[in-house]
Amino acid sequence: MRPENWFLQRRECSSALVRSVIFPVWAVRDHPAYGRYLRQFEHSQYFPLEELRKLQARRLRELLASAAQGSPFYRERLRQAGLAPDDIRQPEDIRALPVLTKKQIQDYGKEMVNAQVPVSHRVRNQTGGSTGSPLQFYVDSERFDSRMASTVRHDRWAGMRPGDWCAYLWGARMDQVLKETFLDRWKNRLLYRRIAMNTSSVSEQDWKDFCVQVERIRPRFMLAYAKAAVQFAKYVREHGLDHIRFESMITTAEVLLPEDREVLESVFRGRVFNRYGCREVSVIASECEAHAGMHVNAEALLVEVVPDQDHPAPNGRILVTDLLNRSMPLVRYEIGDIGQWAAEGRCACGRELPRLADVQGRTTDFLVLPDGRRISGPALTLIVADMSDVRQVQFVQRRPDEVILRVVPGNGYGPNTAEELRRRLGLYIQGAAQLSIETTDDIPAEMSGKYRFVVSELDSAAKGASHD
Repeated sequence: MRPENWFLQRRECSSALVRSVIFPVWAVRDHPAYGRYLRQFEHSQYFPLEELRKLQARRLRELLASAAQGSPFYRERLRQAGLAPDDIRQPEDIRALPVLTKKQIQDYGKEMVNAQVPVSHRVRNQTGGSTGSPLQFYVDSERFDSRMASTVRHDRWAGMRPGDWCAYLWGARMDQVLKETFLDRWKNRLLYRRIAMNTSSVSEQDWKDFCVQVERIRPRFMLAYAKAAVQFAKYVREHGLDHIRFESMITTAEVLLPEDREVLESVFRGRVFNRYGCREVSVIASECEAHAGMHVNAEALLVEVVPDQDHPAPNGRILVTDLLNRSMPLVRYEIGDIGQWAAEGRCACGRELPRLADVQGRTTDFLVLPDGRRISGPALTLIVADMSDVRQVQFVQRRPDEVILRVVPGNGYGPNTAEELRRRLGLYIQGAAQLSIETTDDIPAEMSGKYRFVVSELDSAAKGASHD
C-alpha cells in the first residue's frame, strides 16, 4: 500500500472509532439528552411545513406557560399584552408580545429568570459584547444537549460528522483555552479533533504554524469565521500551498460575501456551507447541500423577519424565540441583525424547514447618512471585488456627514485607484456626506476575532439601532 493511502486509511479508521465509540460514550455521560434530540431532529427536518408549525406552536405554548408561572418579567408582559399561553394556536400569535431588546435583558435579567427551573439545572452564560452590549443569561443544562444535537445535524449537511478532523479558525475569547494542558490536548485528539487557531490576533508565524499542522493531519473540513477563512485562503494561495484542500468549509459569525465564497471554493476546491448563529441561541440556520438559502433550526427556534422603516422590504429585523430554553426565556429577542426570507417552496434537498435567503449583517454594519438613508457596509465592500489594487477596506463613521474609507493597498494602488473608489462610492453616497480615503498597512480583527465592515461612533439614537 502506498504511504499516502495508508495515511488516509488510518485517519478514516481513527475517525470511525471516535464516531462510533468514544464520542457516544462521552455524550451519554456529559450530554445524556443529546442522542434523543439528534434522533428527533434528523426525523423532523423532513416534516411537512404545517407539521413543523404545529410543533413550534406547541413548544411555544409550553414555554410561555412555564414563563408565566416562574418569571415575573414574562408574567407581567403576558398580562399587559392580554395574552394567555393557551391563546397560542399558531406561531404568528407570538406577535401579540413586544420585541425583547438587549437593553431589557441587561436591565431586567433577574426578573426574567424562571424560578420553576431548579438552580442546579441552570447554567450561566454570556456574550462577549462585540457590538458594545455584553449580556449575561441562563441556559437549561439540557438545552446544551439539544444545541449540540442541532449543531451535529447541521454539520452533517456539510458532510462533517463527530470524529472528523476539522481546521478551526475561531476568535471568541470565551471559547479559547488560555493555557492548554496535557489533558486538553488528549481530549481534543480523542474527541473534538480540531486544529485550532485563535483569529483575534494572527501573525505571519501563526499562519505558518497553522499550515504545518493542517498539512500534517490533513483534515477534510474547515469551520471558521468567514473573514478568517478568506485570510487563510489568501495566505495559502500566496504561498503556493496548493495541496491544502477541504471537502467542505462551514463559514459563520460574519457576513459571507459572494466574492468570499468564490475565493474559498477556488483555493480549497470544496464547497462552502454558510451558517448563521449566535451564542444566545446557538445555531440559527445553515445551508444544506442544495445551497439555496439557510434552513432555520425551526424545531428549536422560532425566527421572525419583521418589517423595519430603516431597511426596505424584503429586508427586516431578525427576531428569535428559543423554544427549548426555560431557565431564562428569550421571546421575540432582537439579535441586531438584518435579513430576509428565501422564496417560498420546497428546497431541492426535500427539507421544508424555513429558509433565510440572506443575513446582511448587524444593524451597526450600516452607514447612516444625514438624509436618513442607511447603506449596507457589507454590500459596499462588493464595490472593490474586481479591484486587484485593493486588498481590504473598512468604513469608519464618526458623524452622519462624514465617511472615512480605510484601505489596505494592493499591487498597483495609486491616485487612479483612489479616484475610482470615489467614483464608485459616490453613486451610493450621492454627495450626502464627505468621503475621505485613508490607506493603512492592516485592518485588524476585533478582540472577538471578527472583522467589522463598519466602525461607527454614532450614538444608537442616530443609528436607529434601538427599537421598542
